[in-house]
Amino acid sequence: MTALRACDPRYPASLRDLRRPPDPIFIEGDLGDLDSAVAIVGTRRMTGYGERVARELAMACAAAGIVVVSGLAQGIDSAAHRGALDGGGRTVAVLGESIPAFLAAVRGRRRPLVPRIRANGALVSEYAAPLVARPWMFAQRNATIAALARTVVVVEAGEVSGALITADRARELGRALYAVPGPIGSSASVGTNRLIASGRAKALTSASDLTGESPAFAPPDALLDLLRDGPLGLDEIARRGRMTSATVTSRVATLLLRGEVQSLPDGRLRRA
Repeated sequence: MTALRACDPRYPASLRDLRRPPDPIFIEGDLGDLDSAVAIVGTRRMTGYGERVARELAMACAAAGIVVVSGLAQGIDSAAHRGALDGGGRTVAVLGESIPAFLAAVRGRRRPLVPRIRANGALVSEYAAPLVARPWMFAQRNATIAALARTVVVVEAGEVSGALITADRARELGRALYAVPGPIGSSASVGTNRLIASGRAKALTSASDLTGESPAFAPPDALLDLLRDGPLGLDEIARRGRMTSATVTSRVATLLLRGEVQSLPDGRLRRA
């Protein structure tokens, strides 16, 4: 586990947008590139509809090479982490207690997610061991989630929901904010429908809407930057860019179709 102080150059720059940035912040794993990170959050009491939407959005992020940030709570948060990992992407889980306390207590469907997140992202906390969860910690955790992301998506939220706190912090920080509309009368969608009706969030109706409209999903140029000095093979691109093989393959396919890269006879790629 690494403890980063705010003065450390490795400290996530986006956290400095907070009025009181956490100092230090504890990290287990690798945060990766957070420049276009997307937070996907929502209620613990998700519906089947909400679970499907969270998973599809997270997989769309993974395909675009974008880190998914969430809180590893039961429900929508866990569905988002799982979707990002199943899609071959990276994900960051911001915890509402110290990392050791969480690891000692986590059970059920969330437990198998922990080693996967460590291997393909990071666990993050602003609380030192042995602090265990207290109600006041989660509001601050939600602010940290919003700060780490460039775009925040609320999938499902009841009338009272921690995800709505994340939405409020996103607006205060100037992050792009989306909400997924839900069925009229669904208690799991009261909060998201109100966000949309009040104009505080844009309505998100499909993953393609998000990838087409959000600046966070602009075609990434990191892969092209890696090819600036000459051709590289797929494995070398993945290593240098700290990307999964699935992410590299997805990006390369897009860039080939757009004519921005060329494939050489030996299998390496070069900029067109």
